Amino acid sequence: EEEIFKVVEDQPTFPGCEDISNKEEKKKCADEKMLQFIYGNIKYPAIARENGVEGMVVVKFVVEKDGTITAAEVVRDIGAGCGAEALRVVNTMPKWNPGKQRGRPVRVQFNLPVKFKLE
Repeated sequence: EEEIFKVVEDQPTFPGCEDISNKEEKKKCADEKMLQFIYGNIKYPAIARENGVEGMVVVKFVVEKDGTITAAEVVRDIGAGCGAEALRVVNTMPKWNPGKQRGRPVRVQFNLPVKFKLE
């Protein structure tokens, strides 16, 4: 079992912004693409909607050296199916660009907050 990094020189990024060379712009672009993916795929659980449940779910996962997402788990749940829904969406994410340490891909833990807010 290889070490899982929490902090690396190059953080893993959501795909779709590889043509941007500026590090800050690339991160901003990748974060936007990730949010588009999450909020484009998440379905507000009916029970949560009916009961007015809102708040922040946090999903922790590992971005592997090849960019796959593994070991996804809910570390903060607001209930009413929201945690399960956030986890479902995380598990459908495409391969990421892996994080790197000293130029080599490494396993990186990632914490992702997902906001549930009713209209």
